[in-house]
Amino acid sequence: MTTLPQSLDLARGAAAALDAGDVAALAALMTDDVRLQFGSQEAIVGKEAFIAAVEASLASVAGFRHEILEAWDVGEAVVLEMTVHYRRLDGSEIRLPCCNIFRLSGGRIADYRVYMDIAPVYAG
Repeated sequence: MTTLPQSLDLARGAAAALDAGDVAALAALMTDDVRLQFGSQEAIVGKEAFIAAVEASLASVAGFRHEILEAWDVGEAVVLEMTVHYRRLDGSEIRLPCCNIFRLSGGRIADYRVYMDIAPVYAG
């Protein structure tokens, strides 16, 4: 029998899998019809589109790490307040504030929303 992670553990696990670049582990935490919305970008729907977006994000930087400052379990959703430490492809580093909201369904993440301005990561 497989036990599903608790809500906060699920959200923390998503951040850890992303930081490790473990796309398969991250995708395993998502529903098949997961919805991803990053800032003002158009939302994508479905696990295949989610995986492609994560892979593109990972390829666009040398690395990143999510520092979780606060975490709230609010029923069918989890909110993470974070500082994201980015290492750019040129080796420089930048830290940005971020808030993620994860809406859950059946012990998985069904809606993954990222509230941050990512533009400074790619600014010259």
